[in-house]
Amino acid sequence: MVSVGGVRAVQKAGWIVQWQQVVMLGATGGLVVEVITLWGHLTSWQRARHIARVGRKRVLPSLSQYIDPQADTLVAVTRLLLGAAAGVLMHDQIDGPMAAIAVGAAGPALLRHLGSGRTVHDALARGESPARPAADAPVVPPARQRQKQGAVE
Repeated sequence: MVSVGGVRAVQKAGWIVQWQQVVMLGATGGLVVEVITLWGHLTSWQRARHIARVGRKRVLPSLSQYIDPQADTLVAVTRLLLGAAAGVLMHDQIDGPMAAIAVGAAGPALLRHLGSGRTVHDALARGESPARPAADAPVVPPARQRQKQGAVE
């Protein structure tokens, strides 16, 4: 742990990691993902326009059929925040700027995966049985195991 200008930082592999840098680079990773998504929508729109021109259609597809500015802006801001949050959560594990950007890019997927974890309470509420039976419950092996053990059904 070092202090740079009064700000606590961690030095790793010659790179001094300050949490502010990790937040900004994580957000940059989230932005990269959003730009790639936007590019995909734009190329789909371009392809549809080319197909319409070749087919000599009078009405070309509008950009608004492929991009919704309000929704896309909200998603972009959310991805920036999730990338920054992933950077904060993983800041002790990040060894360089590219790693911080990669964590930020993976942030939405990483946090979605962490948030989708099932709890025991949820599993039991859905009627699922736990992986291990209770200590006092009798253990009955499957039919194949019983046959291997020489039991007759």
